[in-house]
Amino acid sequence: MFLGRRFLSFVLVAGLPLVVALMPNAAVSSEVKARAPSVSNGVASCLIALARPLNKLPSLPAAFQLVTWNIEKGNDPRWLEELTVYESPPELILLQEAYIPSPFEHLVGSVRHQSFSKGYKSGHLQTGVLSVSSVMSQLHCALTAYEPWLTTPKATTVTRYSLADSEKTLLVVNAHMVNFEWGVTGFSDQWAQIEWVLQRHEGPLIVAGDFNTWSSRRMELLEAVKARHNLKSVVFTPDRRTTFFGSPLDHVLVRHLTATHSHVLASGKSDHNSLWVNLRLN
Repeated sequence: MFLGRRFLSFVLVAGLPLVVALMPNAAVSSEVKARAPSVSNGVASCLIALARPLNKLPSLPAAFQLVTWNIEKGNDPRWLEELTVYESPPELILLQEAYIPSPFEHLVGSVRHQSFSKGYKSGHLQTGVLSVSSVMSQLHCALTAYEPWLTTPKATTVTRYSLADSEKTLLVVNAHMVNFEWGVTGFSDQWAQIEWVLQRHEGPLIVAGDFNTWSSRRMELLEAVKARHNLKSVVFTPDRRTTFFGSPLDHVLVRHLTATHSHVLASGKSDHNSLWVNLRLN
């Protein structure tokens, strides 16, 4: 959410049957929690996790689909419908302003593994950044920054996946960037956290999410991050990304990957539109 709109909590039960019906072979299971990697909190812990030997886990295919979307804390319970508009769900779903427990919690479809990093909490509703994948992540790092004015947390989830037919691994950064400040100090500090992690990974890379790039200074800082890590922006034509002050807020940045198709799905179920990208390993 890019404006300070208050939100309402709601009951999720109504949304669950829809996903069960549309995701193939959906069933109840506790396997997701039992096998999930432990969370590495903070930059130092994440760097240690990145240095550990890789586990032998199922791999993402060399060509896969990704969607990134700020779901506005699920204010509209119909948001789940947007992720089931196609016959097969994406291999990677990156959500900002997500919440736990999530609708994915007890589902076993082709997308089922969750990595959640805590952000803002209001009452009993814990929001944050959620990465959902078709295969288990090698690691799960949770980075936390704070809004300079509001002092509320902004989360980043870092995950790493094996890739089919490759010795390389894919690092995925799902970020919800600092928003409420006139300058860029907090925004820059949050990117500095993320860059500590990026510089420890030499292989394929995705950095995506709600970057809150609503000013020229923020866009300039983002361009500098891209240059330092050889990241390229996925282009959307037509570009229906949500904007503020004329600048797009949401981005998908990639390295050593090619976007074979990309589009923006206009949504009335959130204050952001969702970004869909088909990617192929170079």
